[in-house]
Amino acid sequence: MTSTVHILHVDDEPGFADMTARFLEREDNRFSVETATTVTEGLDYLAETAVDCVISDYEMPGQSGIEFLRAVREEYSDLPFILFTGKGSEDVASEAISVGVTDYLQKSRGNEQYTILANRILNAVERRHAERKQQRQLDAIETAQEGISILDADGKYIYVNQAYADFYQYAPAELIGEHWETLYPDDDIPAIEEEVMATVDEYGYWHGTTTGLRADGTTFTEDHILSTTKSGELVCTVRDIDEQKERERAIHELHNGSQKILQADTAEDVADITTEALRDILDMPLSGVWFADEEGEILRPVTWTEQATELIGDHSSISLGDGLAWEAFESGEARHYNDVSTVAGRLNQDTAIRSEIILPLGDHGVLTIGSTTVNAFDDGDLSLAQTLAAHTQIALDRLERGNALRNERVFIEQAINTLDDLFYVIDTDGKFIQWNNRLTEVTGYADEEVATMTAEQFFPEDERDRIVDAIEATFSEGEQIVEGTIRTADGEEIPHEFTGARLTDREGELVGLVGVGRNIAERKQREQQLQQQNERLNEFASVVSHDLRNPLNVAHGNLALVRDEYESGALDEIAAALDRMQLLIDDLLTLAQEGQTLEEMWSVNLAEIARTSWKNVETRDAALSIDTDRTIYADASRVQQLLENLIRNAVEHGGEDVTLTIGELTHEDGFYVEDDGSGIPPDKRDTVFQSGYSTSTDGTGFGLSIVKNIVDAHDWTIQVTEGRTGRTRFEITGVEDYS
Repeated sequence: MTSTVHILHVDDEPGFADMTARFLEREDNRFSVETATTVTEGLDYLAETAVDCVISDYEMPGQSGIEFLRAVREEYSDLPFILFTGKGSEDVASEAISVGVTDYLQKSRGNEQYTILANRILNAVERRHAERKQQRQLDAIETAQEGISILDADGKYIYVNQAYADFYQYAPAELIGEHWETLYPDDDIPAIEEEVMATVDEYGYWHGTTTGLRADGTTFTEDHILSTTKSGELVCTVRDIDEQKERERAIHELHNGSQKILQADTAEDVADITTEALRDILDMPLSGVWFADEEGEILRPVTWTEQATELIGDHSSISLGDGLAWEAFESGEARHYNDVSTVAGRLNQDTAIRSEIILPLGDHGVLTIGSTTVNAFDDGDLSLAQTLAAHTQIALDRLERGNALRNERVFIEQAINTLDDLFYVIDTDGKFIQWNNRLTEVTGYADEEVATMTAEQFFPEDERDRIVDAIEATFSEGEQIVEGTIRTADGEEIPHEFTGARLTDREGELVGLVGVGRNIAERKQREQQLQQQNERLNEFASVVSHDLRNPLNVAHGNLALVRDEYESGALDEIAAALDRMQLLIDDLLTLAQEGQTLEEMWSVNLAEIARTSWKNVETRDAALSIDTDRTIYADASRVQQLLENLIRNAVEHGGEDVTLTIGELTHEDGFYVEDDGSGIPPDKRDTVFQSGYSTSTDGTGFGLSIVKNIVDAHDWTIQVTEGRTGRTRFEITGVEDYS
């Protein structure tokens, strides 16, 4: 699929719809996205403009996404429709599926959701494209006069055309699911199984005569061709011998020619063999093949018989919408004209051609067959030509799939070789099927050596059992993550983290696993340093919590005893000093024990947590103003601690009647805490977050340092600015909304 993919996105939130459009168009330059904000607007757009896919929200004013889906399905039964909604529930999904939704995707945080949505759109559009293509093929088969059926691997019919059912006096639906033995006399079945089926199993093809059994019990001799597909299905073609004797030679040779077509190496070779078969086998000398360009806007002549060139001369390309050949290509329907000179819309008004057959070749182009006499082709000629065209289209499809597969393999190989990580695929025995260049670069083993090794051989002896267990767990349970040490060819040991996932074939059978290995040597060294730091912090916390608090408690107790015996202003100063020491110890312990760790990230309502924080601080005559109803993604306990420290800081430095305002920033994602105190001088704003810095005799100097730690733990940013009329304002940015 190379042409533009037209998408309609309906969402009552225009900002989100426009943002989604930008992300989708950035994901794939073939995407062209139009937006609408109501179901009515979306339906009006669909009535006037052709689209390839519809994306819709669920909750919208007036009509919901499900109602929109119902309306779309009434007019456009196969149009891909993806429900992209923030309301996720089993009821919504179940109802959407019952109405006929193509796909269901719940909105989430992060840009990866747009990559997923883009993939879902491409899959849906390509699937619709393939289904329409397949339907055109089935339509072509359905019009054929010869009987055509397809059987599954168990010998049961999964498709029969009308002609096939008519031979045996059944309706097509009556044969679906039935075994082929139903249509043959009991006495003939053993011979068919031993001779015919055995030949098909060995060579994939058989041609001969069999005796068919009609529904009324009568029999007839049939010309019978059987061939297998790569997926194990059996294609059967039958003709009544009595009706086809006069065409026996042509059919036999035509099928031989069809084998040559299917074995051709290029699309041009397919076209050449097709026109040769029309000329030499079907006695149709005025024929040619036209191929469509990649955009599907031009049909260009590829090959013509000599007789056609002598009669018509050079053939020009056919542009979009011109002539009868274009009509057949666009509609996907065969055209048979007994006298083309009487048909409106022909491209050449003075053509010498009278009778004409035009057969579409799917998306590849058309096959044209002509004659200078009127009524030159009967239904039998049309049927034979359609059979040949069907084989031509199958051959072109095969080549297209092969080229796409080769291109895909080259692209995948190039992509995995650009990875800094190790990439590998192993089978169920642990043998390597595929790997990228990075694996050989890191391990020092050549590709030839890797091909002979099993996965556990890359690890030290004492780790191999654990690695094998992880591989087996991946096979049985799904994705696994394990750490291991790769031992290179020269003995170096490098720690890696390996992520593996099950790999299955199209039938869901396990074939191995695909994995990625990431070098974690640096991470191990981060981790080691962090462990050492934590050990030092734990030692410090022990000193603070035990060795300092105990003497302080003794001092408090003795002070109380002295107060019972003496009255002195000096005792008040001692009590204040001890209280300050207690406050210092509490703040130091907070820094040592909590550091920059987070417990649990969840939804935090700023207004609610601000009111809770206010209650937990001695605020005297201070006042609080809240100017936000925002809900953010954060650790609630740490945000509460942050706000409590900022409130305490404002009360300590701004005075007992200070007013605090907590609101949200409009220029960036974040919030602010500001007071109407005297403010912080510009030359001091960079130092206020340093441990121990304070301009108040009552403060410890650690409150804002704790605030900075909490901000850093959330990957936010904090700065001190001048608020309105000289106020102190703390702005915290980089905050993510919870949705």
